[in-house]
Amino acid sequence: MFTKIMGGAKPILATIAMLGLAACGGMQLDAARGLSADGAYNKGLYSGYLTLSEMEFHEGDYHDSDVFAGRAMAVAGGKSGGPEALDARPIPAVHKGALAEARRRLVAAIDAGAIDKVPESSAWGVTMFDCWMQEAEENFQPADIAWCRERFQLALAEMEKAVAEAPKPKAAAPAPAAPAVTFVNFTVYFDFDSAAISPATLSTLIDAANAADDMGARTVDVSGYADRAGSAAYNKALSQRRADAVAAELKSLSTLGKMTLQAFGESNNKVVTPDGVKEAKNRRVKIEIRK
Repeated sequence: MFTKIMGGAKPILATIAMLGLAACGGMQLDAARGLSADGAYNKGLYSGYLTLSEMEFHEGDYHDSDVFAGRAMAVAGGKSGGPEALDARPIPAVHKGALAEARRRLVAAIDAGAIDKVPESSAWGVTMFDCWMQEAEENFQPADIAWCRERFQLALAEMEKAVAEAPKPKAAAPAPAAPAVTFVNFTVYFDFDSAAISPATLSTLIDAANAADDMGARTVDVSGYADRAGSAAYNKALSQRRADAVAAELKSLSTLGKMTLQAFGESNNKVVTPDGVKEAKNRRVKIEIRK
């Protein structure tokens, strides 16, 4: 291919030999010209094989010119081609290993979808492999062998890059299941000397009722308290009225489990104060919900 050296032959003998070859070969190139192929891959194959046929024809290798022209015509006729089989040519042992490995990688890239992803590079890879095979068979033009091989390697690199699978991200560990809610508590507050349910208190009781329903509450403990303004007996009764008011509201809002009520009066105050002192944080009802 490219510049074959006819050293040792006399000009007249070389001319006679060339005429003889032309008489029996090199007839397919003209037939292959002017055809077309469908699809980027087949267009690339057709163009590549036609180019190889022309190169071989101009070097006087009419047999291989016809071989490549025949492949170009086959592609134009709708027969999509692949790399030449290793046993299609008598390859010298010095080239067999490299060609076998090259063909293995080429076929693997094609099987992995290179033709769909990079059709032009795939066509170039196939035609340059066949070019390498043909030059290796002749085995007397190292520069031509290297030319085909290097262009094949460039095309193969593009093919393998295109089909290389990106590393799959590791599956995220499943989030730990949220612990089941088994206990919640709420606190509502009252005005001084009052057991009336305020709008703010009602809003909190609605939240408590929803929580009880969501967790399937089995017990609801309601505890009433009062500050230390007033007598202990009065505050005990006041804390009971507050607990009763909260319990009644909860029952109207939710299907609750077992409910217990307690009234602590001035005992167990949230904020410790002297006797007789008003303290808003001590005028409260505590709700404890358990599953």
